[in-house]
Amino acid sequence: MNFKLYKRLTALSCAALLLSLWIFGTYLRTHGQQPTATQPRDPKAWGGNHVGKPIPDFVHGDECLFCHRNTIGAHWQENAHGVTLRQLEDAGKLRDLLKQPELASVAKDIEYFLGSRNHIRFLKKEGFGKFAILNTRVVLDDSGKVINWIEKDQPTWDKEKFGNNCAGCHATGVDTKTKTFAAFGLDCYVCHGDVNLEHSNDTKLMILSKKRHDESELITSICAQCHLREGKSNSTGLPYPNTYIAGDNLFQDFNVDFAKADDEKLNRIDRHIYRNVREVAVQGKTSPTCLSCHQVHFDSRAQSYAKHIIAPRGPICFDCHASESDMKSLKPYEKTSKVCEY
Repeated sequence: MNFKLYKRLTALSCAALLLSLWIFGTYLRTHGQQPTATQPRDPKAWGGNHVGKPIPDFVHGDECLFCHRNTIGAHWQENAHGVTLRQLEDAGKLRDLLKQPELASVAKDIEYFLGSRNHIRFLKKEGFGKFAILNTRVVLDDSGKVINWIEKDQPTWDKEKFGNNCAGCHATGVDTKTKTFAAFGLDCYVCHGDVNLEHSNDTKLMILSKKRHDESELITSICAQCHLREGKSNSTGLPYPNTYIAGDNLFQDFNVDFAKADDEKLNRIDRHIYRNVREVAVQGKTSPTCLSCHQVHFDSRAQSYAKHIIAPRGPICFDCHASESDMKSLKPYEKTSKVCEY
């Protein structure tokens, strides 16, 4: 066969294959059917838990970075999970807030910032594994400009609120008896659990690794431990889980009112989360999970959006998107939380 003809035929074949894959992918995105369950199931029925047990001697993020410093570590300070609680030297432009007159009497004591976007609170150390939190807090617009100060007239430190309300989702390794934490912010342990050190030889040993297939219930439990706000631990009454370790069944202790998925008074984002968690935990759907649409690592907005836009479309998309024909338009919403006080 003529070599030039062979190359041309090969190129045409490859082009036809790529076109076929693109058409098939488009079909899945626009017409993909979501698995449906025959009847509601008990979300507590699978797996186990570590409720009330001691915090394990887990591998800390600094050790993880020995291998992952050029991938995960290089982007962690841009990641919403990585910056939800920052110490003063890592707070960037937020440090300029300490120059504001509303903080004049307490600025010298502030050591940490809680919140990564529009709602910022201020912390200082209060002994081992504890923070005091300032009642005064600031609201920023998307550009970082101050638009409101809340309780600005009498700045007061609260020694109990962080442990009672915030620690479970803004610290790592929380002992619910003492309300102390092992590390501030979110460490790798929060999502990847008690690591098997042999995972360097076999990455399937690592929860949420690329080569591992984790069940939808397990993935949903990991994300829901923080993002399913307004739930409560049955054993402690706190608004965060009692010694949850990734891989556990969150719902064996964390009590959730799944009817909130239909509550039109709940803000759109939280309702979307309740709905997806209910679909997986109660209705038995295997897709989508949070990770079907949301990219956790390398969390620049562009990369996160890239995964989001190619995900198969289904009814849950229209909690936020305007319509099938106009996926770029979002319905208006205001994100609020009684637990987080905004």
